[in-house]
Order: sequence, then C-alpha cells, then structure tokens
Amino acid sequence: MNYKVSVIVPVHNTSEYLEECISSIQQQSLREIEIILVENASTDNSLELCKKIAQSDERIKVIHLDKGDLSTARNEGVKIASAEYVGFIDSDDTINIDMYKILYNTVSENNLDLVTCNHVKKYKTRRDKFLYCENGKTNIVTPKEMTKLNLMEIIPQSACTMLIRKSIVEKNPFPENKHFEDRASTFLFEAKSSACAYINKSYYNYLQYRGGICLAKTFRRNYDFAEADSKRLKFIMESGIFSNEEQPVVAEKAAESLLRKINRLRKRISTIEEKEKYEKIKENIKFIPHKTKLSIKARIILFLIKKGIM
Repeated sequence: MNYKVSVIVPVHNTSEYLEECISSIQQQSLREIEIILVENASTDNSLELCKKIAQSDERIKVIHLDKGDLSTARNEGVKIASAEYVGFIDSDDTINIDMYKILYNTVSENNLDLVTCNHVKKYKTRRDKFLYCENGKTNIVTPKEMTKLNLMEIIPQSACTMLIRKSIVEKNPFPENKHFEDRASTFLFEAKSSACAYINKSYYNYLQYRGGICLAKTFRRNYDFAEADSKRLKFIMESGIFSNEEQPVVAEKAAESLLRKINRLRKRISTIEEKEKYEKIKENIKFIPHKTKLSIKARIILFLIKKGIM
C-alpha cells in the first residue's frame, strides 16, 4: 500500500489505554495510514500488546527501544516512516475518525508543509474542556504568522495535533531526553515550513488522568519547561523573523512562563547539581525583549534575579 500518512505512536507503560488509542487510528476514514508503534522500555505488557494488535493489521509496524524517552521514540519512528507526511499520537489519547482525512486533504489540496488543529481535554469524571473558541474554519497562513500564533499560545503547541512533511522533522528532530519537547519544537516546524494551515476545530482527544506525565511537578520537569521557554525566547530575539517592535508582544507568554518556572525551581532545589542548573537557567532572562509586558509577580521575580537576590 502507498501510504499517505505515517502515524507514529510512542508507547511506554500505557497498556491500559493502548487498544483504544490504536483503534481510533485504525478506524480513520483515511485508510492509507501507516501506524508505527514505538515501544520504549515499558515494564508492563505494552510490547506484547503492540505485537498482538499488529498481527491483525498489516498497516502496523512495531519497533522496540531499550530507552524510555518519548522524543527518541518519535525520532526513531520518523526514520522508518514511508509516507511523505507524519503525525504523532500519544498512546493514552484518541483521535476523531476523520482527523487524518481532513488534515491530509488540507495539506495536499493546498500544497502545504504543515497543518494543525485543536485538541480537547477529556476527563472521566467531568465534562470535556475545549481550550479554544472554535469556528471550524481552515486558515491558510504564512510560516511567520503560524509561528507567531504558536509562540503567543493562540494555537496548540502540541505535535499531536499536527500533520507535518516528514523532511521537516528529519531536519529538526525532537530534543531527546527532555520533557515538553513539543514546546521546544513545534514552532520550529512551522518556521521551517513554506506554507501552513490552522484548522480551528478539535479532532484530538487529550486524556486527563491522575499520574499523567504532564501533571508531575518535579525539579527536572520545571527545568525542562524553563529550557523550552528559553529556546522560544532566544528564537524570537535571534531568528530575524520578528521586528524589534514585534518581539516584546510575541515573547509575552514565554517570558512570563520562564520567570514563573525559575521561581518554582528555586523552591525545589535539593542537590548541588540542581543548584548549578538553577543558576544557569537564570542567565536566560537575557532573551526577554525590552518592553515585554509582564504580570506584577513576574516583574518582581525578574527584578530579584537581576539584583542577585534570588
């Protein structure tokens, strides 16, 4: 089969959710989909379940990694993907039955490098949470405008809502052994594209549950988030895409987030190594453009850092 889309699914200790996730991909109205399950260092029966599911669908490939890292799994999946466009699904989430048909038709009919849609937060015990004011419209935009929307957090920063030309991800791989890899990557995918689109409708279901990886608040996770914010701010300042007048506006969200994460890190230091990382990450306030609007709390944090008080 000539695949139109390769869907890469990193799998790590998610056997409880895996069958529902894969089923939502198998049932896509776009049939020409290659499904690449990248099991990485699971300690439950995820690998066995992947192999079992693959036996009933020739479109599914299973690879195993000894390293449990989402970015590594995504990058390895991209290496063996046979389609021109790739998508990414987390193995505890699901997607709307028409998601890839709509995304693929959008990129192919408009000769785009990238398209993204919205996601909705799914809860077991309460109503779904829609994060965007949706009108269902498809907006063809320039790479600069798309990147700006991402950096200003007007559209999702998740790779899971995207369909991307494979060559772009190959040239700009996900940062390995890091959390919040999407926040550090997706704006680059958009900036490196020649044409993009944003569909203002939710097709991706983001499952919320206790113990989920994005709910943890460890030093490492806060540090990785701060690193991603630093990367976003440095790009805004140094890429040459944004004018001096645009930079403070585009940087507001990342600057606010960086300062708050630095404050959190200060309260979670427990080792000498963490102390050294904390001192290093503070240096990245130099990437906050002059005249960036900040909350009162963020301004206080910035003042205390500059004065060497924190």
